Parts: sequence; C-alpha cells; structure tokens
Amino acid sequence: MQTIKWGIIGPGAIAEEFVRDLSFAKRNHQVIAVLSRTMESANKFISKFSIPKGYTRIDELITESRPDIVYIATPHPYHFESALFCLQNKIPVLCEKPLCINEEQCRKLIEASRGNNVFLMEAMWIRFLPSIQNLLNFIGNGTIGEVLIIQAAMHYKAPYDPDSRYFDRSLGGGSLLDLGIYPVFLSILLLGKPEIIKAVTTLTDDKVDSISSVVFKYANGSQAILESSLVINNDEPAIIHGSKGTIKILHPWFEKSPGLEIHEDGKGVRIYPVKWEGHGLQFEVEEAVKCLEDKKIESQLMPHSLSLEIIMALDEVRRQNSIKYEAFEQ
Repeated sequence: MQTIKWGIIGPGAIAEEFVRDLSFAKRNHQVIAVLSRTMESANKFISKFSIPKGYTRIDELITESRPDIVYIATPHPYHFESALFCLQNKIPVLCEKPLCINEEQCRKLIEASRGNNVFLMEAMWIRFLPSIQNLLNFIGNGTIGEVLIIQAAMHYKAPYDPDSRYFDRSLGGGSLLDLGIYPVFLSILLLGKPEIIKAVTTLTDDKVDSISSVVFKYANGSQAILESSLVINNDEPAIIHGSKGTIKILHPWFEKSPGLEIHEDGKGVRIYPVKWEGHGLQFEVEEAVKCLEDKKIESQLMPHSLSLEIIMALDEVRRQNSIKYEAFEQ
C-alpha cells in the first residue's frame, strides 16, 4: 500500500482526534470520505479537514469511495450495523470501543470477519499506547512477580442531560460501556477471563448506571476491583499489585499517562516517564495497517477473542443489575 485511504463513519469529537493523529502515524494516510446522519454535519467535517466526499448513506460511501479501511466512531449502539455492512462488503473495519452492545452482536461480527476474510479490530486505543506497552514489559519480565490485585477506576462527572450519550439509554448510556470498559479491559488484558464476577450499580430513574462497582475473581485467587461513574471526578492511578511489588499507571492512566511508578520490594520507588505526540490514536492505526499489509483478519495484540471476553464480562455486569438497552436487544 502507498497512501492508506480511510472512510470515517460518525464525524464526532473522537473522529476529529483520529484525523489529527493520522498525521503522526507511519505511512501516508488520507481520509477520503465521511458518513454522517445529516449532510450538514458531514459538510462541517469535510470543511474542517479538507475531505473529498460526504455521505448520509453507508452503501454510497462503500460503493462510490471504496476506502481501504473504515473507522467507525458513532455512538456504540450503532457500531454493529455499520461494521457488519462493511465486513459483508469486504471493507476492513477499525471500530471504536465497545465493539458492539452485547455478546451476540460481537459473535456475529467475528463470524462476518472470518466468513468474508476481512480485517476487524476493536479500537481499544489504550492497548497500543507506550504506557501500556511498558506495563506489559515490566510484568512480563517479572518485575513485580505474580499479579495479585488490580485496582482501576474511571470516573467522569458528566453534566446531567437526559438526551446526552451518557444518560440516554437509546444511545447505550451509562458509565459501564463508556467508561467502565477501560478498567475491565485492563483486568482481562493482564489476567484473562475471570472465573467469578460480582457487580453492583446505582441506577438513575431512567435505568442508566451512574455508578458501577465490579469485582473479578480468578481461578488462581487474584482479584480485580474496578469502578466507573458519571457522578464524580478522580485523579487516581491504576494500581497493579504483585507478589514482589506494585506498578502504578499514573493518572490519567486510561489515556495520555505521564508514565509508570514502580515500587519493588526492598528497592524503593522508580519513575519511568513516557510521552508521545498527539492524543495517541496513531498507534492503533499503525497496528491496523500492519495487519492489512500482512493480510490478517485480526490483530494478535487486540484479537477478536479479547473483544469477546470484554463484552461478555460487561454483559454479566448488566445481567446482574438488570441494565437493558431495549431498542437494540431483545
């Protein structure tokens, strides 16, 4: 490939960050088309980033522009239909987290990816950040021994608006899928699929989780204590406690962390700073392009199985707390 031609579905704030970060990615990249619900919003995006074409119909975007890959950045209840259409039409997909609303949808997308031999990856961007790469290296090298306890939270005090994506159930609202997915991802990345999940939530009058607290227990006895909420802010690091020490991913651990703080038993404290250009979405872009060049349908770093385990865990939290999105699931 020479220039990688992108289509963008959903011209919101994260899509704007994505386009900006393309300039920091290896290889040449060009956004050739954008899809929006209205031409007004498509045209605003086109004007801001000098994009050739805008559409309101996905079939026209695919047939007329035929991008090398699409980036899906709509509210998460709409991921499934867009991703499925692209996969069925042989267009590779990089789709924002959560990949979809539930396990059933996730399995259907994986089947479509495999059945059509087309690349699919959840855009869990923190998986590819230098901070997380350093964390995995230290844990892999045995720096803190066996991982025993993970403590991770993501809180954001969202202004209450019943029509916003945070509080509107028709948009998959609530803290769990939007924020809680990050702590859940970290735990599953480091320890795998939990044996036991226990969860409690606080629901709004509209049955949206404003607070979620989750405990994972693993077969070896390790645990993860995970939180998300829309009612407070916090500046706490994510903490990984091991048998020989502790690693803190410094706040904001779930995005542009300034680095790692490592406490090794008997060796004191060391700080490992990390920095990069832009927001950091370029790293997931580079992984997606590498997979396309290698003719892979999934990433080894963010495989289909990892996305499936994450959504299954989130489904179980919702099941235990009767959180449903009736507009998108039975």
